Amino acid sequence: MKTKIIYGVLGFLGLALLVGGSVGASLYFTGAFEDKPAMEAAMPAAPPLPEETFYYNIQPEFVVNFQGKSRVKFLMIEMVVATHDEEVVPILTEHDPELRDTLLSLLSEQNAEELKTAEGKQALRDEALVLIDAIVGRHHKTERVHDVFITRLVMQ
Repeated sequence: MKTKIIYGVLGFLGLALLVGGSVGASLYFTGAFEDKPAMEAAMPAAPPLPEETFYYNIQPEFVVNFQGKSRVKFLMIEMVVATHDEEVVPILTEHDPELRDTLLSLLSEQNAEELKTAEGKQALRDEALVLIDAIVGRHHKTERVHDVFITRLVMQ
């Protein structure tokens, strides 16, 4: 009878040792024993606040004609420039004739079939962004235009 009790106690201690070892190993490998300051330093910082965005609505909208498949087509488009630098908006206002001339040239080169697709519209936005940023760069600083949005587009 004593041997059964001794074997039972030894079996229980062995089981407790096995469970304790597996819990300890899990805690060790997950980093639970590391310093709290070191863990906080490894955590990413809070995301930065988004920058303020300023918009310049190019008015009046553009109306251009361009060649379609079979006949002359008309395009009416309204564009808005987005920037994070508030000094860019007065520059765009001051140099509006240059901006409009550049964009009119770009728009008259467009293809009606390409502008029907989302990829064509995105390509137009990208080209306009580069041209507008170049104008701002000539009169102020480069890479200050964040985005160009097409807010209205009608083709006939």
